[in-house]
Amino acid sequence: MRILSFNLWHGLSPAGPLAFEALEPDSRRRLREDLQVETIQSLNPDFCFFQEVNPIITRGPALRQALKMVGEFQGDLVGLKVLGVGLPFNLHSGLAILASRRMGVKWVDAVSLSRPGFNWVRMWASWQLREERFALLSESIVPGVGKVLMVNTHLHHGMDMTAEFEAEIDKMCETYELKTSFISELKERLRRGDERRRQEVAVLMETVKRYEKRYSAIVICGDLNAVGDSDLFPIFREMGFRDAWVEAHPTDPGHTFDRVNNTANHLLQSRFPLSLVLEDLTFSVKTKEHLLGLARGQESRPRRIDYVWFRSTVPLKVTQAELVGKPNAEGLAPSDHFGVCVDLEVV
Repeated sequence: MRILSFNLWHGLSPAGPLAFEALEPDSRRRLREDLQVETIQSLNPDFCFFQEVNPIITRGPALRQALKMVGEFQGDLVGLKVLGVGLPFNLHSGLAILASRRMGVKWVDAVSLSRPGFNWVRMWASWQLREERFALLSESIVPGVGKVLMVNTHLHHGMDMTAEFEAEIDKMCETYELKTSFISELKERLRRGDERRRQEVAVLMETVKRYEKRYSAIVICGDLNAVGDSDLFPIFREMGFRDAWVEAHPTDPGHTFDRVNNTANHLLQSRFPLSLVLEDLTFSVKTKEHLLGLARGQESRPRRIDYVWFRSTVPLKVTQAELVGKPNAEGLAPSDHFGVCVDLEVV
């Protein structure tokens, strides 16, 4: 079976409660969306796991029709909506799992990973006052494998505190002789993204455990906003999941978020604000500029954050894994992410 995981990029940036700022003209966005369909059609996948489908209420079904597939959808970042209308008026992003008609796909569940209190999200209406992340679960029957649970998710976007980044922060703090209390507060803020993702993964795995006995195989795909050596992933391996990209390319970093090889989209993406809040901290302008420079470098560095994880009671092997959605001859790429396309075969 051929599996495609692809963050399609809504191309928006936070600007206020009424609307998000579009990072590109509508004409360019439409070209990208057409290129997405062309790219996906050329791959002929059995299953597609899409993130940042916007607006999910109309573009989800449009993708399903254009690709001649069947599918299920779940909003994740939507705000206050009724039948797709509400605030913010141009953000109604969501998750989609599409399957070829010969495979088929059936709804299983949609689970809030963030659990932010009184939020309520359905395709036709929502009451969402805080950022929320979801996992969409569907199932299919794959010849030779059996009943397969398909899980699509998009974890919290927030800075990841890698060892290299922490070493740069420590060096900066030493250079400017910053107070211990400031350093402690700064590092706590920098670690919030990782902590949020750990909590989301814990809920995700609780959900998988609740359903796992029904299935001979489980596939988890999505934009996990964390690099391969993150402490998010030991639990995946402990539960028997295998990283398809690593099995196919053990020495290839497989950067899916890559400003070097996806230049045009990342120039636009650079306008997206940092997730690090500093306004309430008091320090010199030079210190702030240095810190912001380090943070921007951390956020824009090439890295692999999109994954296909799988496990099965039937022996499976990865026969192919590739990054898709590279820029065309005109330099236009379908998204700010590259997709991950994986072939799994019964041994």
